[in-house]
Amino acid sequence: MLEHAVTWSKRFDSHKDLVCEAEKADNLLIVAGGWAYRYTCAPDGGRQLTALLVPGDIANLDMLLFERVAYSVRTLTDITVVALPRKQALALVDEYPGIARTFTGLAMIENAIASKWMLSLGRRSAQARIAHLLCEIAIRLGVEGENDITFPFPLRQDQIGDLLGLTNIHVSRTVRQLREDGLIQMCDRVLTIPDVAALRYAAGFDPSYLYMHRHIDAAARPKADAA
Repeated sequence: MLEHAVTWSKRFDSHKDLVCEAEKADNLLIVAGGWAYRYTCAPDGGRQLTALLVPGDIANLDMLLFERVAYSVRTLTDITVVALPRKQALALVDEYPGIARTFTGLAMIENAIASKWMLSLGRRSAQARIAHLLCEIAIRLGVEGENDITFPFPLRQDQIGDLLGLTNIHVSRTVRQLREDGLIQMCDRVLTIPDVAALRYAAGFDPSYLYMHRHIDAAARPKADAA
């Protein structure tokens, strides 16, 4: 049903704002390919990344109920986005309980992810923060396996820092240590995890908070590319 309700599909270059904080918008924007992120800025210009968006995510889910959001959305890579008009989405929610459950489930997943990110900011070491993020991304991208799993990783060091509350120097040292410990490999913005269990142990990572990904109705959820 959602597939038939979208009105356009567009490709955007990297580093372009899709949504600006407090601006009114009429469409829910669904990531069909590429990566983006939500962010908000302090009065002094400091930036905090508040969410990573990968294929299948809705960039501005809050707009289902609100005309404005308290964050901006920027493309991280070249990206393809499809638009679902807010009014049509609300009509579908009223008519189809399965679609209503899908939107509710996506919102609950976002809340669970945000809770884990808050724990990283407040309580985890730098190594555990980065390791936890990598373990989470692998699951969200649908990368399966226990050994030598590989996926694109377009985040720069400064973006990792803005996401996890670390300086560029701290990110560089920590990533280097993870590589020296054999927990990750990076080459040309592609990341490999040689031993998933070992990285999860280093992160203290329990994937159960992402369990709802397996229970959202696949027929109601928008289709998306794997990268």
